[in-house]
Amino acid sequence: MRMIMNFEKVSYPIWVIFLLCFAVSCSDNEDGTMPITLTKVTTVSDMQTPIVEASLGDFIAIHGTGLDINNIDSILINDVKVDLREVYTENDILYLKIPVKLAVEVTNKIYIYNHWGCQEIVFKTNSPDLYLERMFNEYTKPGDTIMIYGDFFELYEIDSLNAVVDFNGKISKVITSADKYLTAQVPKDVDKNIKVKVKGLKYDVEATCPGRYYDRECMIMDFDELVPTSMANVVVDEEDEQRFSGNFLRIDDKSTWNSWWYIAEISDVPFTDDMLDNPDDYEIKCEFRTANQLIDGKIKFCNYLFWDAAPMEWVSTDFVIQNFNRWETIRLPFVVNRSTTYPENSYYHSFNMRLEIDETIARNFSFDNIRICRKGD
Repeated sequence: MRMIMNFEKVSYPIWVIFLLCFAVSCSDNEDGTMPITLTKVTTVSDMQTPIVEASLGDFIAIHGTGLDINNIDSILINDVKVDLREVYTENDILYLKIPVKLAVEVTNKIYIYNHWGCQEIVFKTNSPDLYLERMFNEYTKPGDTIMIYGDFFELYEIDSLNAVVDFNGKISKVITSADKYLTAQVPKDVDKNIKVKVKGLKYDVEATCPGRYYDRECMIMDFDELVPTSMANVVVDEEDEQRFSGNFLRIDDKSTWNSWWYIAEISDVPFTDDMLDNPDDYEIKCEFRTANQLIDGKIKFCNYLFWDAAPMEWVSTDFVIQNFNRWETIRLPFVVNRSTTYPENSYYHSFNMRLEIDETIARNFSFDNIRICRKGD
């Protein structure tokens, strides 16, 4: 029996709904899109265990239906748009790298858009903290340009427009920057022995640089007030072209030849019990300038805190320098070698540092402001 539908006898609302459904069905067939559903987010290494957060730069997998790249118009994590050219989809799983970019509006959600609308799933992204590693030279002269190293400067837009350097309340604008360093002018009226901070204005972040500008916390020898037993190699000429923060010690080809030279030789150093009992928590800092390649077996730096204790040798790799013939702050291991005869801390309050070098090798070494610091402070 043939059934013929008479639209005149069908109630108007049902007739309208039928036509709308027919139109939508045709539209769906024409553009090939389909609704999207989202079920979970996982790591790419464990596709079974759901996660609700990850760090910027991490790879994640989004599970659901309709997750074909041709069925997706756009993807946002918070308000950060994902580049679809860097997205891969297979078997209704969407693989992507979380963009290394900060959101202006944080919603803790992932949004996926297509012809059918927007689907969202709860997900939090964690951004790394603004990080400062060190100052290139903690004794940069007031008024000169200081360089500060760190990380995530580009992420937080640490640049000349959006960041400043705070010298204990005295503010200086950032001059230049890249992702891992910046430069700024040291204020001419700057205080000494202070902490230095970098402040990002756009995202309201700040970080404190390890170390101190013109550090005086535990000075061992500055060659001005705290001087070695012999001043033979201490440069006191205020007009010397290498002078930068006062007197300093220089050993070069003009220095009277010896098989070794003392760089520092001083007693009554205020080492604390914590320094002597936990030397791995501390380091020696100084400003260092050289024109020499540090060659193992040909150039040796030794350090000891008591005459009866075995010297500790700093090897060439301990001297991490970036530029020849330029003053920079370096960090050296602090090691306490003890005498079996005199192990008590009371004996370990001198500081002796010497250079041994082959006579045939040209020498050009300068030191200033030798001090001990807690790592990371």
